[in-house]
Amino acid sequence: MAAKKPIIKEPRQLHENEQVVYIDPEENITAVRQKLEHIEAQYVALIVPPQTHLRGQVVWKLLYARAKELGKEVSIVSTDPQIRAMARSARFNVAS
Repeated sequence: MAAKKPIIKEPRQLHENEQVVYIDPEENITAVRQKLEHIEAQYVALIVPPQTHLRGQVVWKLLYARAKELGKEVSIVSTDPQIRAMARSARFNVAS
């Protein structure tokens, strides 16, 4: 029996209404809100580093509220389980 070849998936192409945004560790909530306000895409994936200043629960709730006001569907991507937990409790879609 021949060995199966691994399936390699090509990265999915982003549509014009999707955007990936990398957050710098030093950025605060004001800077992240400004980024969201200047993004035209409706669907946004925020890549949040473990060293982020966005550590408070209130920060995540405010960020979620602003994203909704702007009509954006924001997903949070982070390797930090604490950040993912805070974002999830603020009602963001979360990926690891």
